[in-house]
Amino acid sequence: FTDGACEPAGTSVGGVVFFPEGGVEFFGCMIPQTLVSEWASKVGQTQVIGQAELFPLIVARLTWQKRFVGQRVMFFIDNESARLVAIKGYSPVLASLKIVRDCLEFDYKNNCSAWNARVPTVCNPGDDPSRMRKDALVERYGAVGVRPIFPGNVQPDWYL
Repeated sequence: FTDGACEPAGTSVGGVVFFPEGGVEFFGCMIPQTLVSEWASKVGQTQVIGQAELFPLIVARLTWQKRFVGQRVMFFIDNESARLVAIKGYSPVLASLKIVRDCLEFDYKNNCSAWNARVPTVCNPGDDPSRMRKDALVERYGAVGVRPIFPGNVQPDWYL
């Protein structure tokens, strides 16, 4: 389950994984402003929700890479536009195209078969960590926070 948030305090992403054999892990982190600025396609653009909803898809793949190799993985996304970009593997927005291309490259190199499905926001456990909240996940599922791994040399500004 993945999610992105664009708030006045900054842009953040989160993800939650439920492993078939048991165990729940999550990440939640703030995106560096330099990366958010790269996502903007217009001068002065501050809203990059499309990229914020796509970015946790690659972060989840990299963070749980060892667990996803050779596996079928279902990604639940609460943003319809991001879900469609992930399914099509294409976006006319270059920043979104780069993110989805990174996801496809990961899947190919790691023999990961990804399925992208819709989840309503109110049912998305990824919503809390994308807003830097973890208490409900820890209480309800005994979830464990992990350090997110970003593509390239980018590092999260702050993470749960």
